Amino acid sequence: MKYAMGSLRFSLDEDGAPYYQQLITQIQQGIVSGELSVGDKLPSTRFLAESLGVSRSTTSRAYDQLLAEGVLISKEKRGVFVSSLPMVGRRKSSLDGKRTSQFKSQRQQAKKLSFDAGVDVSVFPTKEWATSMRRSWLNPDLDLLQGGYPTGYPDLKEAIVDYLYRVRGLECTAEQIIVTAGNRDSLILLQHAITSLLESQPSETAKKRAVTWWLESPTYPPMREVLSQNNIHNIAIDEDGTCLPEDAAINVGIITPNRQYPLGTNISSKRRQEWLQKLQQSSSEWWLVEDDYDNEFVYQGRSDVPFMQTASIHETARDRVFFVGSFSKVLFRGLRLGFIVAPLKHLDLVRQSQSTLGSSSSLPIQPAVADFMLQGSFDRHINRMRRHYRIKRDFLLALLDDKLSEWFDWKKPRGGMHILIEFKADVLSAFPETCLDARIASELRLRNACFFTLSSHYVDQASSRQGFLLGFSESSESTMSKLVGELENWLRNSL
Repeated sequence: MKYAMGSLRFSLDEDGAPYYQQLITQIQQGIVSGELSVGDKLPSTRFLAESLGVSRSTTSRAYDQLLAEGVLISKEKRGVFVSSLPMVGRRKSSLDGKRTSQFKSQRQQAKKLSFDAGVDVSVFPTKEWATSMRRSWLNPDLDLLQGGYPTGYPDLKEAIVDYLYRVRGLECTAEQIIVTAGNRDSLILLQHAITSLLESQPSETAKKRAVTWWLESPTYPPMREVLSQNNIHNIAIDEDGTCLPEDAAINVGIITPNRQYPLGTNISSKRRQEWLQKLQQSSSEWWLVEDDYDNEFVYQGRSDVPFMQTASIHETARDRVFFVGSFSKVLFRGLRLGFIVAPLKHLDLVRQSQSTLGSSSSLPIQPAVADFMLQGSFDRHINRMRRHYRIKRDFLLALLDDKLSEWFDWKKPRGGMHILIEFKADVLSAFPETCLDARIASELRLRNACFFTLSSHYVDQASSRQGFLLGFSESSESTMSKLVGELENWLRNSL
């Protein structure tokens, strides 16, 4: 099927890449070759879809990605046009394009295929980001140049406060925001702050009241690495979310209530209330770190689980909750920027720890992030990515239904960036003496296929649940298809 637009002809191959990717490639090639010029108007998504005999969602998805990359520009009530982005202008030769394509292909071949739950940077709005970087540094703040603002750039802190209230219903002030270098840095900082609090108490009392750190099981493995020098205990997970553990003298719980990682369970209203009551008890001292790592991406409705800090009405409970957020899942991994929302009562404690450890977050990049948020680019980007990831999630779900339903069970996630699949009982019974997900992952790694196992998220893998975490946000549809095919072939040949 073909459609002519001037000298450019679209041709979709049914056996090739997904249609939207073919359209993206052909439009980019048309600009590089000069068949499309800057300022040329493209047909509407509806007209192009009808001409090619495909769904409108296919053409819309292709346009959306090119708009996000700045290759195309949309003008209200006029249509979509080729942008003046230099990197796709006529000055770039077709030979340069071929060399770049070959180089990217070689890099992709050298890299193992994997289900990655990271950010799909291929659709990052680089043009808007460049504008924010340029604008934020036209008249730089002198205090910024001198390394001021140890807790974060003021405009960024105000932007975070506004965003948390509008999108998540979390009320706080800019004073409570501590900008960090991401979740790991936030955890190190809070660990030091609580330890410092104990050391400030009389020595005999401190010795009697050792801190017990409670981590969900399963949990993100690097969490255990950060806390490896501490007394760590596990918290079980059930259908209501993170369970309540037994009390020690001083307790610090690190939980992911809105979407438990990696199981994806949302905490129930009943369980949340039980946690709040525990924080209010005077018989034991409890601190809670609430990690909200990907709550921006909810695909059906909105997140209906109030945050602990928001829901805490009692003053004792409110003063015991630290909220931790990050930009690495919503902007790009290399940004290394996150934040803590600290209760006012313990704000000085966290600031003192940050002063002792030194701020590891990048201050020069913070004005650009602030501008990106205050200009509305951040919200538009989140909305685009929410739609983009929902399409990828649905593609993977359809693939699983078609290829792997014989061996695995899973639930359709309302949000997030990965799907958890778990082995059916009869499959596990066929391999009683082995950790099946670890065995499969090890063997498929030899075929250039990398799978992240559920069992590796437990301390005791022998008694763990087994399955795989399939990240869909960063992985391409072709990669997901190849990986599912590898897993299907292994199972069919081994069972």
